[in-house]
Amino acid sequence: MLTLQETLWQLARNKGRSLILLLASAMLAGCVAFYMSNITANEEAIERLAQTLPVEVRVTNPSASQDWRININEHRHGNLLSSPYLTGFTYSIDAAGEYTEEAKEAVDSLFSECETKAVNSLDCIRAPDSKFTYMDGYDETMFQTDQPVGLIGTNFIERYGVQVGDEISLDFYVFEYIAEAGRDSILTFLGEQTVKIVGTYESNMENKDLLVPVGWLAGVVRNQGAKVNYNQLGAYLKDPRQISVFKESIQELGFLEPAPATYEDYTGAALVVDDEQYITSAETLGQTVVLFRRFQIPFFALAMCMIVLAIFLIMRGSRRVIAISISLGRPRFLCAAGCFMAAFIAEFAGCALVFPAMILMAGLSIKGALMICVTFLLCACAGDAVALLLLLRFNAFKLLTAAE
Repeated sequence: MLTLQETLWQLARNKGRSLILLLASAMLAGCVAFYMSNITANEEAIERLAQTLPVEVRVTNPSASQDWRININEHRHGNLLSSPYLTGFTYSIDAAGEYTEEAKEAVDSLFSECETKAVNSLDCIRAPDSKFTYMDGYDETMFQTDQPVGLIGTNFIERYGVQVGDEISLDFYVFEYIAEAGRDSILTFLGEQTVKIVGTYESNMENKDLLVPVGWLAGVVRNQGAKVNYNQLGAYLKDPRQISVFKESIQELGFLEPAPATYEDYTGAALVVDDEQYITSAETLGQTVVLFRRFQIPFFALAMCMIVLAIFLIMRGSRRVIAISISLGRPRFLCAAGCFMAAFIAEFAGCALVFPAMILMAGLSIKGALMICVTFLLCACAGDAVALLLLLRFNAFKLLTAAE
């Protein structure tokens, strides 16, 4: 009770000193808050890069000169889809079909009627002007099924009078791309297949007449005893911060690193990671975080030293009062306790004063601001203790005698 009264007496008697300590505490706590908010802001910016700068992974030929119209076998396709580091897969198979009886019988007119693309997602369509419509009960998820359904191009509708809801029969063919003089592909005949038209597709940039689910077409190829070749395959890293870990797994997935000097062919055997922009941005932010972290301990140590210095200078003028109390038989510990509590109350008030600014100006969460205040007050308590140890190392008799 006596210590509490002494604490309140010191605060009331030394209003100017208490105010100085309060303002110093508010300033130091605010500096710590802005320092930590810079670290938090940069770390959050790195996390947001995954959304703002996604890292794309593409299967290419060995020289990385082409990422479509290539042959990606099922083994590599399955390996890539099994990678725990990837998401957002897009893959497709190029095909063609003949619709009219005349075209089916005329071998030399193949692939002039219905250019087809089998996809697992409309993200495979690299035409920003594309427009899609669906009949009731169907939407984009149809491409993730193995049903014989499709979207028909508006140009094909104009040429042949096909309507949404019709079932059309086509002689289908798939391609295996090659690099031989006189031709660029080998054709595999899949027989006549029936597809239900459940919507339309319009684009001035993409010349495909029919879009079907890749799962269905791959199943047809297998049923014909032919090998499935995907002609385009890509994905995105789930967490771009794991770029290095993913690159180490590329060889295990059965892929090569691209080599521009490699011979040109159509084998989808290399994996390109488009990470240059992400790495450039992440390295800049990462270096900033490392720099802040490197100076974090020295910064807190400096803050504690400033607290020690402030307490020492502010309480220095109270040594005569403390010396009188000690000379009257009051223990040094209780004298120090009163000073310690008075300083702590002023420091607590300083934190309370700057607390709203931590949230509104520094952008910290309430939890983050509280953590900084608690950390600061712990450092302040340690600083107060050190300052009082230095302050009370005097001889009360000599001090009073010298004062007289």
